Amino acid sequence: MRPNSNALIGRDPAMAALFGLTGQADFGVDAYEHAIQRTESLAEEDTRHGAYRNAEQLDRDAAMLLSDRPGHSDHWYASKLGINTATLARLKLMDPNFGSTEKIGHYSFTVTAAIVTGTSEGFTATNSPLCDIKPERMIFNVPCFNFALINTVQIGNTSVLVGSQEDAFNYTATAVDVRLSMPLLRTSSRALVAGQYSGLTIAPYTAGFEYSLIATFHGPARMNT
Repeated sequence: MRPNSNALIGRDPAMAALFGLTGQADFGVDAYEHAIQRTESLAEEDTRHGAYRNAEQLDRDAAMLLSDRPGHSDHWYASKLGINTATLARLKLMDPNFGSTEKIGHYSFTVTAAIVTGTSEGFTATNSPLCDIKPERMIFNVPCFNFALINTVQIGNTSVLVGSQEDAFNYTATAVDVRLSMPLLRTSSRALVAGQYSGLTIAPYTAGFEYSLIATFHGPARMNT
């Protein structure tokens, strides 16, 4: 029996595509490339019909597909933007989120309580962030052990301390690899830190000094732009 086009397609799809027997000659379609092209085409069509809002959303979708495409190189990305790789590298220096519809940076968020040194007292510090932040590290500005004991650290509706008390000095800037798994803190929620100041006074502070006890949270956040 003589071989036909179906036999060639089954035996050598690439050769069949080269001869136009499969209806496509690109040897496989890149799903991301197809989705980007389709999205860009729809955006252009909506713009022609005056649906600018839809077109803007489609442009954002295309940009997200472009930035998330697996394995794409800077050269490929730059060519899609119509710039060279050197320009792309410089743009990323100024904006590490360049090409992404989600702008993320590392921010610092604080809650503060006022205490007076020399007198033992309880304290509570609470605040809401101006943008969504995912705390990765908590830092207290206490000068020594037993200066302040912490009994509550609450991020939104989640308490990240499950014991009774903890020394705030465990979470100073010099602490090594001390982290808590803290949830995303949204602008609609609050962080709460509460505990007890021991009344301890150490140099250079004297009794009666007004001290700002600060809990700082570092982590990725949605950038305010």
